[in-house]
This record gives sequence, structure tokens and C-alpha cells, in this order.
Amino acid sequence: MIIVVAQRVPYPPNKGEKLRTYHQIKHLVEQGHAVRVYSLRHEREDDELAFELAKNLNIKVTLFGMQNRLFRYITAFLKGAPISVGAFHSSQLHKQLQTDAEQGEPLTILLTASSLAPYVLESAASKKEHVTLLMDFMDVDSDKWAQYANNTKGPMKWVYQRESRGIRKLEAAVNRSFDRCFLIAETEIALFSKQVCNTVPVTKLNNGMDFDAFHPGKNDAKPPFPVFLFTGVMDYKPNVDAVVWFYEKCWKEIKQRLPEAKFVIAGMNPTSSVTALDKDPDIDVTGFVKDILPYYHMASVFVAPFRLARGVQNKVLQATSCALPVVTTEMGAEGISFANSETMFIANEAQHFANACIEAATNSNNAEQKAQRAYQALRASYSWENQLKPLVEAVAL
Repeated sequence: MIIVVAQRVPYPPNKGEKLRTYHQIKHLVEQGHAVRVYSLRHEREDDELAFELAKNLNIKVTLFGMQNRLFRYITAFLKGAPISVGAFHSSQLHKQLQTDAEQGEPLTILLTASSLAPYVLESAASKKEHVTLLMDFMDVDSDKWAQYANNTKGPMKWVYQRESRGIRKLEAAVNRSFDRCFLIAETEIALFSKQVCNTVPVTKLNNGMDFDAFHPGKNDAKPPFPVFLFTGVMDYKPNVDAVVWFYEKCWKEIKQRLPEAKFVIAGMNPTSSVTALDKDPDIDVTGFVKDILPYYHMASVFVAPFRLARGVQNKVLQATSCALPVVTTEMGAEGISFANSETMFIANEAQHFANACIEAATNSNNAEQKAQRAYQALRASYSWENQLKPLVEAVAL
């Protein structure tokens, strides 16, 4: 039996961590493994999502309740634990994993975030020979909090610094205790070894691409003016920072050269700083969209102006799978094996980024050549089956 523990129901697979965990579960089921999913109930709709996931993959999905959020945060703080551990703490889930570990049957537990580590580290599961422990860190979460601290002033700077220190301790404890740990890219592994722990080697477990879900569109679907696109959950700090920076530092220069250009920000839960951009008549902040594919198909250029980020940006892979030219910072391209000046426009400074956007929108031959090179490289090696081989090997331990 494989038990996958997720912070939130990994369904629908419409954002980074949900997409990754969903495809891991799906692939393990297709490989013939018995898989059970444990997750946490945050909202009423989670029960419906759990039902849909169970039906979609023919597995059992169990949700566990949590105490009042403020109580959980205060308890974590008083214990000296990271706040994000409190955010996903359920005594019910802790007891269930304890019971599962004591059954004596061969069991694999896959945790999908560092903040879930105490469920195992503080239970019998960490001491049982018949239990295989796997951790999918995805990326180096402690460094993400450190980035937040470095870009924040006031009391929240201290909060982010505290979170970074606490998560780093958890990451190191997991690395020493678990049978196998995964990170999404070699750059993340190098960072982990340098900043967190190098006791046990960490295994690369990259994301794949669903080529049926994301595919090139027809040119006649594109409007006669340049459309720059950004997609993502728009209350996620790195996404918010990216689009606000792009608008404030690059958009004026782009509009001077391309007066008809539009910028579309497609994604759920936009913050007030993002919705404020919608006041510009050439900016479209869509909010939630049921199907993101038409937005990729109508866009001229995908922009990934990340200054805060960790891991691999799924949105960049999705844009590439749609054969869309990509303009990105080095951080937005991090962890993507084929990302270079031959496959993408890469720039960090605002003026250079704006110039790259203008070049991508006006020099169609160059843009299409880069996009095609990236597309072919993606198709050659980024299937989920290829990328998930290390996970399949680990569950056989």
C-alpha cells in the first residue's frame, strides 16, 4: 500500500503542486500499485474535489479535519514550530498515520511537502522497518521563505526569517531520516546540499508534461495585435511580484514600441495589487478561468518575469508545449534542462526584458525558431512516464 499525504486535495490538477502530485498518483495507479490519498479539509468544496479525484483514479481519498486556524498558528508558534506546520496540522491525520504504521504490513508513505514532515518524524512511522518513507520536497522551501524575507520590510521580515529557519531544520531532519527525498531540479539539489544538508544524496524528480492537455494551436486563433500572457494562481507571492514588476518596469517601454499590445494575466484569486492593473485598458486580469488552453493559443508571447521563485515553473513548460515563444528571467528558466538563449529569450534587467519582449513580438522568424527548438526538446524528454521513473524505483525499495 502507498499512502500519499497532500496539504490540499490534488485535484483538479490546475496549479503547480496539485499538478505534480496528481500525476504522481495517476502514474503509480497505472503501474498497478494500491494507492490511498490522505489530505486536509480546508473548505466545504474539498469534499467534492476528493470525490472527483477518487472517481477519476479509482482510489480511496480520505480528508481529515483541523482545529481553528488561529489556534493552530498560535500552537505552532508557542512550540517553536514553523507556522506552515501549524497551517496543515490535523491530530486526526496524525493518529491515522500512526495506526497505519502499526499494522505491520509493508507500507510506503509519500509526503508532498516539508511542512508535513512532523506527521512522520513525531510518530511510530519513523521507527518501523516495514514502512518506507519518501519525501517530495518539490523545491527548497526554506529558501523561498528566505527570499520573501529579503524582499520584505517590517514585522513580516522577521516572520519569514523565522519560517525559513524552522523549515530548514525540518528539511535537514527529513534528509537524515527518510529512505528517499526528491527535488525537482539539479539546481535545487545543489542549493539543498549547500544550505540545508548533504548527509544523504537527494534524487531529482522533475515535472512532466501532459501533451494532450497542452498542445500548439492554430495561428488563425491569434488576434492581429501582440498579446503578452502570464498564467498562474494570482495570490501566490512570486506570481504577484512578477506581474507587478513587469507592468511597472517594462510595460511602458513595450507600449511605446508596440502601441496596440495587450497584457493578459490569467489565473484565480488575483490580489488587490493585481486587480489594480486591470484599470489599464490594455491589461486584462481574468480571474479564474475554466480552461487555460485558449489563452495560450491566442497569445503571441509568454512572459515569466520571476524575481522570487523556487523549482521549475510549470507555466513555462505549458507555454512551451503550446509552441509559444517564452521571455523569462534566469529564475523563471531555472531547472528546465533545455532553457538557453537558443530556445528562449532570457533577460533579468527591466530594460533588457522589455527589449526581449519587443523582439519576440516583432521578429517572428527568430521567435518561432526558438519556440520550435524548445517544443522539440520538451517533447523528447518531458513525458510524465520518463520523469517519474525515480519515484517508481523508490516505491519498490
